Order: sequence, then C-alpha cells, then structure tokens
Amino acid sequence: GPEGPGRWGAVMMILRVLIAVAVILQALSSFFPLLGNVLYKSGQAHIASGPAARMAPLWAATPWWQLAVWLLGVLLLLVAAWRLVRRRPALGFYAAAIVINTGLNWIMQHGTVYREVFRDAPAGFDFARLVILLLGGALIWWVEQQPARPSPIPSPANAEGPP
Repeated sequence: GPEGPGRWGAVMMILRVLIAVAVILQALSSFFPLLGNVLYKSGQAHIASGPAARMAPLWAATPWWQLAVWLLGVLLLLVAAWRLVRRRPALGFYAAAIVINTGLNWIMQHGTVYREVFRDAPAGFDFARLVILLLGGALIWWVEQQPARPSPIPSPANAEGPP
C-alpha cells in the first residue's frame, strides 16, 4: 500500500537529496568568494572599481594557506552531499567542514585588514548563520538515524519458522 516500506525509503531518499542540494548551495556560496580571492591573488582578475575593489586589500592580505583550508572546507561539504545521496554516513564530513569554516571565519575576522575592509559592518560573529549550519547538521544526523528500509510488518507470508 501507500504506507509500505518502499514509500518510507523513497521519502528518506527525497529528503537526503534535498539536504544534499542545500549542502551543495552552501558549498557554492563559499566557493565563489574563494574563487574571486584566488583569481585576484594569481593576477587573473584585475579589479579597478565597484564592490569587488573594496575586497582587494583583504584578498591581497589573505595567505595562501587560508585559501587552501577554505578549499578543504568546500570540498568536505561536497563530499558530505555526495555521501548523503549515496546513502553513506555524511555527518562527519559536514561537521568537519563546519568546524573548518567557522574557525577560518573567526581567524579572518580578527585580522586587521578584515576589520578595516568591513569597518562599517556590525562587529561579531554571525550567529544566525551558525544556527542554520547547526540545523543542517541536525537534519543530516536525523536522516542518518532513520532505517533505510523499515522491517516489513510480520504476516503469515513473511513469518519465520514452520507454517
């Protein structure tokens, strides 16, 4: 029937795909600023005016090791999304990406150039963003706790032992 074991598995798969899409969007929202920074530092992007010109001092001051760690965080998010869709444990990869992202964000926000570039922005950590990231982790944890296929309801047709 419509409430059978196959239905539950389909619902869980749809939920896993939706969460994976959200994680991919999160990775992309982190990747594009990273790409702008790398292009600027490598001389591939020449910024003369506009909103990006405001970022140039920060991009110039960001060390390559921070960019490498930033990329690692993006890649871990993509691995988590892939593992979600493949029905493999993803929470560890997601959590590692969030720890990397949060730690790197904290390090960058305490830099002199960062504070100068964003002097008009309110000081402090973005707690709303952290709550969203933690809710994403809670959703992944919950999905991973659900059985892939619930046990069928016992009936004479599928019961063990003699009839």
